Amino acid sequence: MLRVLRTIDDVRQQTREWRDAGSSIGCVMTMGALHGGHLSLVDAARKECEKAILTLFVNPIQFGPDEDFDRYPRTEEADFRALAERSCDAVFAPSTRTIFPAGERSLGDVRTRVVVRRLTEVLCGRHRPGHFDGVTTEVHLMLRLVDCDRTYWGEKDYQQYAVIRAMAEDLALPVGVVPCPTVRDSDGLALSSRNTYLDAAQRAIAPTLYAELRRGARRIAEGGAAIAGPTKTDIAARLLASGFDRVEYVEVHTRELGPVRADTPVADLRVFAAVRLGGARLIDNVAVAEVDR
Repeated sequence: MLRVLRTIDDVRQQTREWRDAGSSIGCVMTMGALHGGHLSLVDAARKECEKAILTLFVNPIQFGPDEDFDRYPRTEEADFRALAERSCDAVFAPSTRTIFPAGERSLGDVRTRVVVRRLTEVLCGRHRPGHFDGVTTEVHLMLRLVDCDRTYWGEKDYQQYAVIRAMAEDLALPVGVVPCPTVRDSDGLALSSRNTYLDAAQRAIAPTLYAELRRGARRIAEGGAAIAGPTKTDIAARLLASGFDRVEYVEVHTRELGPVRADTPVADLRVFAAVRLGGARLIDNVAVAEVDR
């Protein structure tokens, strides 16, 4: 039976009980509006740990002033039903006031921040200033509250996973940060809570993002890292021609989000993109090593 935890005392008591019983704990951190990708992370946590907990919190300090905090989908009751069906042990679903008792609603309001440098200065970090500072500040707090052994992150948000992993390593947090494969619809579109922003015509265009990233990754696999530059240009042009409103970026980086040199092994590369389509900002990435030549 799913246990719903609302307060800091609730979650600390629950995890303390699990610890006292000798149980390992796996945690999935989300903003709710759960879909199959989130639930696959719950499955991974249940498989590898004796107890699974999901956090459900729309974090205000990771949103910029002109972003979608107010309209981000909130489907708490449906989320709870989905978690119960998945045999998740508990969900921590605090109010904003519980996590930010001083009334903080933006990154500028926060007294103490957790900041990861360098990894946050590329890709989404360049286009969403302060976003990852808001993520790491909130995730660090959640990790301290939940006291889990492992935390599970989807590779659709690969940069987020890399930043959380770096934070855990650099601060010597006693938690494993586990990447899990992106879950996709049958047409290739990566599952995302923001896909609900798409109308029918936009939804028909959206899978092209993954198709073009795969096409570009295959080209790099065949031609080597030296053609990463022209491949990025080609992907961006094809995405615009396919009907996307704007290409925010197409980039190629190593798996550590480092720069690409002509002699970088292609197996170490990933192709990343962020696009705008109607009211949605869509991101995706493809590992060159996972694309059939």
